[in-house]
Amino acid sequence: MKPLIFIFMTFVLMYLAADNLLRRQSPSYAIEHPEDIIQPMLFKNPIENTQKGIIILADRRGHYSGSGMINKHKMEFMIDTGASSIAVPSKLAKQAGLQFGMPVVSNTAAGNVTAYQTTIPTLTLGSITLKNTHAVILDNLDQVLIGMTVLKQFKVTQFEGKMTIEAP
Repeated sequence: MKPLIFIFMTFVLMYLAADNLLRRQSPSYAIEHPEDIIQPMLFKNPIENTQKGIIILADRRGHYSGSGMINKHKMEFMIDTGASSIAVPSKLAKQAGLQFGMPVVSNTAAGNVTAYQTTIPTLTLGSITLKNTHAVILDNLDQVLIGMTVLKQFKVTQFEGKMTIEAP
């Protein structure tokens, strides 16, 4: 009976340790836990600044995401080439002091939803800073989606798990 309890406890501890490490991989974890000293040691920042822009490393799912700022408020973002504009979660929009403008119907992967037009005074992704950028605010998002209204201003290349976003 004791060996079974030992094996069971070992699996439980391994599960808890793996779960803890996987949670620390998310850029939002770094935002929500700025005092964590283990996360920066385990996981490299997926954004590298260059003289012309930034390089973003793909995560384990192949997505290009990282941490940025809206009006000096940290936020998690993901590059979404299928999105036409920037989409900001309503919770973050409130924290960053964004104005909820005219309601519009937004066509998303989940269907048509109500969104609110807004302007982001300052959007920062690594060494890239954009001023007075048009965006929409949506209720059911976990992170900011950076769409084509931003990407079309830059030279964007993707190769071997790296996305380079540079001034033309």
